[in-house]
Amino acid sequence: MDTASVQLISTLVIIVGLLFAMFALMWQMNSQSSRLEAKIDAQGKDMDAQGKELRALIDARGKELEAKIDAQSEDIDTQGKELRAEIIAQGRRVSDAELENARLNGVNSVLTRFAHTHEPQAGDD
Repeated sequence: MDTASVQLISTLVIIVGLLFAMFALMWQMNSQSSRLEAKIDAQGKDMDAQGKELRALIDARGKELEAKIDAQSEDIDTQGKELRAEIIAQGRRVSDAELENARLNGVNSVLTRFAHTHEPQAGDD
């Protein structure tokens, strides 16, 4: 074999080696990519499950809060109605000034009767 043939064969071996190395690297990258995709899919499924659990928990807590708010709203409405009824009852009661005025009117009516009848008042002896 002459040197040209040896160089050709060595060049071909180098090219085949490089092609094999590139094929091995691409196969390894593809394999790692597939494993990473599987991990990502698994994590995505876990996250979806956690998200569903969180949504269910949030919905349950939201319903509890709505029920508490409704109960408190009813309590506030009841208290408001009671306060309104008490205010109305207080408004119907005779005020102290009106009671004093009525007492004075009663005293004046007695005094005017004595003044019109010209009866001697007690203590005029």
